[in-house]
Amino acid sequence: MMATSAGSTLYAKAYRGKRKASAVEWHWLHMLPLLGIASAQPVAWLADRRAQLIVTAAVPGRSLDAWAVDAAHEGWLDEVFAYACQVVAPLARQLHGNGLIHRDFNCAHLFVVDPREMTRPAVIDVERVFRPRWRRRRWHVKDLASLLASSPVAVPTRVQLRFLKSYAPDLSGAQLRRLAGAIRQKAQRIGRHQPRFG
Repeated sequence: MMATSAGSTLYAKAYRGKRKASAVEWHWLHMLPLLGIASAQPVAWLADRRAQLIVTAAVPGRSLDAWAVDAAHEGWLDEVFAYACQVVAPLARQLHGNGLIHRDFNCAHLFVVDPREMTRPAVIDVERVFRPRWRRRRWHVKDLASLLASSPVAVPTRVQLRFLKSYAPDLSGAQLRRLAGAIRQKAQRIGRHQPRFG
C-alpha cells in the first residue's frame, strides 16, 4: 500500500501470520544503515496475533532493472554496467563482508536515483536477510546469481568478470573464472525456476 501526504510518500507492507518475517525486516531496516548499507527508512511497525504492518518512507529513485531497460532503449547501457561494477559490486562485497546474505538480492530490490551519477543504491525487501553459520561461499554465489539472473538485459562475460574483480579484488584470474562459472550455472538454474524480474 502507498500513501502520499504533504509531499511525503509512505509504503506499508502487510504480513499475515508471519510475525517472525516482519520482525526480521524491522530489525534489518534499522541495522543495515548502521553497517553503511542504505535501506528504506522505517516509520512504524504495527502487530497483533494475526497480522503485522511495516510502514517505511519511500526510497528515492527507481529499481536498477527499470534503469537497465531504459538504458538499453536509449543507448547508455555501458553506463549501467559501469555502475554495477563500480558501485553494486562493492555493495555486495560490503554486505557479504559483514557476514550477511540478502536471499533476494536482485535488480528489482536495488533502488537508484540515477546510475549515471554513481550514487549508492538502497536495498529494499530485507525480510529474508540473515547471517549464515556455514557454507557462506554457497550463499554468496546464490546472492550474486540472483543479481545476474534478474538482469532484464544480457550481461556480457567481460562485464561479469569486471564485476567480480570489483567484488573480490584479491582473487586470482583463475579463481575469478571459477567463481563466474559457478554464478552463471546457478543463475541459469534460477532462470529456469523463477520468472525474470523487471
